[in-house]
Amino acid sequence: MSDGFTRHFVMSEKILVTGAAGFIGQHLIDRLTQDGHDITALDIKPNAPASFADDPNVTYISGSILHEEFVDTMVFPSPRSYDRIFHLAAIVGVHRYENPDDLLYVIDVNINGTKNLLERVRGSDTRFVYTSTSEIFGRNPDVPWAEDDDRVIGPPSESRWSYSATKAVCEHMIENIGRTAPGVSGTIVRPFNLYGPGQRPNFVIPKFLDLVSRGEVPTVYGDGTQRRCFTYIDDFVQGIVRASERDHDGTETYNLGSTDEIEIRELANLVLDVAGMDEREPEFVDPGDDHEEPDRRIPDVSRAREHLDWEATTPLRDGLEMTFKQIE
Repeated sequence: MSDGFTRHFVMSEKILVTGAAGFIGQHLIDRLTQDGHDITALDIKPNAPASFADDPNVTYISGSILHEEFVDTMVFPSPRSYDRIFHLAAIVGVHRYENPDDLLYVIDVNINGTKNLLERVRGSDTRFVYTSTSEIFGRNPDVPWAEDDDRVIGPPSESRWSYSATKAVCEHMIENIGRTAPGVSGTIVRPFNLYGPGQRPNFVIPKFLDLVSRGEVPTVYGDGTQRRCFTYIDDFVQGIVRASERDHDGTETYNLGSTDEIEIRELANLVLDVAGMDEREPEFVDPGDDHEEPDRRIPDVSRAREHLDWEATTPLRDGLEMTFKQIE
């Protein structure tokens, strides 16, 4: 194992996972229960997902992290309730933070919900693991992005940058608590374009796979030359768990993503091939003048390699095939 990576081994830990019913949450809980931990799963959805609804090692709590009384009484029944906290809960998806009716709610949940949790871990011996975003880097043209590279984002008049801004504020809060709260260590992870079984078709890969599963072709915005690095969910879960196990003081930040680039138009053709529709062609559409996204989004994962002995290992085609089988 690489220098600097020390696992925090115990027989079993009490772990809180917020956003537990989401895509990452369900895969993470599956891994944590396999490791023998006792999980408190928190989500705003009224019922636990089938993936862990009957698991005796998972206690499901439904409610909002914005409601302080609920957080005090139901989530943190004692000052030291959890050994580790994985904070995944957030409002995600471009369609949410570009919607004027949702914008204030996005900001409220992402910032104030996180603040409510952080205020309750002060004075405890807790590892607080926060899932941020690769959107943090915004328009920065200098790829690959290392953890401490500059944020370059658009103006406040462009609501698509609001999500990135909320995540940056939360990173500042977690950096602060790691410095000022004795016993609390902070870990920030930034996922890069995750995909895998169970993901909603609001993101490019599940959207493409959903279309081909119905005999339709992928829809590509623009000319499809924008490039991304897609990371299979199992690889990401391995990375976030390792980051949470590392002994450290203060706060540490890790980019977690594949470093293999692919153009979106190439991705569309690969999805068609996986679905046995290689004779078809993607549909290209004009995204409109208001559509903006970085041309490239590539992580530098040198720190994760050095500290966590981690890198994404699932080839894109293999991950697509495993995900497509779940949809069929």
